Amino acid sequence: MVKGLTSLGLVLSSALFVTGCSAQTGAVSPKQTASAVRQQVNIAYAGSLQVVNDVFVSPAFTKATGVQYEGRGGGSFGVAHLIASGEITPNVFESIGTAPFTQMGTKRPKWAIGFASSPLVVAYSPNSPYAPKLKEIAQGKLPLRDLFTLMQQPGFHLGRTNPDTDPQGQAFILMMHLAQQQLHLKNGVVDKVLGADINPKQIFAEEAILSRLQSGQLDATSAFLPEAIQYHVPYIKLPATMNMGDPAYQSIYSKARMRVNGKTVSGSPIEVYVATVPGNPDQAAGEKFVSFLLSKQGRDIYKKNGYILTKILTWGKKSAIPSSIRYQG
Repeated sequence: MVKGLTSLGLVLSSALFVTGCSAQTGAVSPKQTASAVRQQVNIAYAGSLQVVNDVFVSPAFTKATGVQYEGRGGGSFGVAHLIASGEITPNVFESIGTAPFTQMGTKRPKWAIGFASSPLVVAYSPNSPYAPKLKEIAQGKLPLRDLFTLMQQPGFHLGRTNPDTDPQGQAFILMMHLAQQQLHLKNGVVDKVLGADINPKQIFAEEAILSRLQSGQLDATSAFLPEAIQYHVPYIKLPATMNMGDPAYQSIYSKARMRVNGKTVSGSPIEVYVATVPGNPDQAAGEKFVSFLLSKQGRDIYKKNGYILTKILTWGKKSAIPSSIRYQG
């Protein structure tokens, strides 16, 4: 659990991108050499990884390697499109799932490595008028199916992210379909809770949604388990068969489907993948960051922040992974 961050919502920006840097990052002195200036890793990451990267990984990485850190976050698909268009030029991209990598055009990486999962939960406001019942559901005193009854109430304010640009937004909708099947909910529950998949009354930027929850604007929101822990908000756990957080349940997740941007998307595990972005500046610094992330120290940082470490997974061509990147699996 994050310590010393009692109100992250007041600290973190609600813009599309949030930029962070290690304590050692700053203006470069004219006396520094050109090689020193180049030693900087520029990370683009899924917005849910903001705290673990900017607050914890950044200083540890710079201390261990001497390489400066700069990070920015947003919905994984949105970030992928910005990389593809050349609007941003990070040398590392951390994504939720592998689908965003396929949207990167000429910047599509040849490989990516998965190392941790981020289960979906439903976070709620302790100040919500529905909080007493939500708390009882979280404690197991009321059945989980009651959550979906509450979310259908006309006065219930639900927040979620955009499924067109963010894997969490897709995962929440797919989870709703799995819940309807597994909890034997009445037909039409998904539509009653969500309205349209793109419902402007419910959709917010991933970097701001929990801040809105903390401020009392929302009764409940979609969230990843690490985010709920880091922001110190109460949450309702979901069964592994519907929380998208366990690779062992891939076949069950895949039974849920939805249409996104004209394509059919199936449920899949919410796994954190990392890859260097080909052709962008300072590939060596990017490779150092990936190696650090996959080291025991890097993985332990993720574990302490609520992520569930998984067996190392590889996507793309395993033979294309640079020899400088060391990992086990």
